[in-house]
Amino acid sequence: MNSRSLLSALILGTSLSYLSVPAIAAEPSEESIQTPETRNREVEVGDKVPDQYKRDDAAFADWKAKGLPEPKKESHWVKMGEHYVLVQITNGVILDIKPVK
Repeated sequence: MNSRSLLSALILGTSLSYLSVPAIAAEPSEESIQTPETRNREVEVGDKVPDQYKRDDAAFADWKAKGLPEPKKESHWVKMGEHYVLVQITNGVILDIKPVK
């Protein structure tokens, strides 16, 4: 193989490796993954909720104004459809369910 062919092959190979980087960067992150819908089934105490309900940004602080009991340690209240749900943050287990009034 002469030096010109070798140089062309090297340039082509290097160019192709850079083309795959934007494709990898364009992959959706975990934050954009669709979570399972819970409204398609009944949930009850002891069930696990999707991870989105374990995050602090899903919780609301005005539980007292809604007439809900104080959340237990490592838990918070979230709204799921027409219910307030007490979720244990560490494992996502439902501890209590109250209807929205």
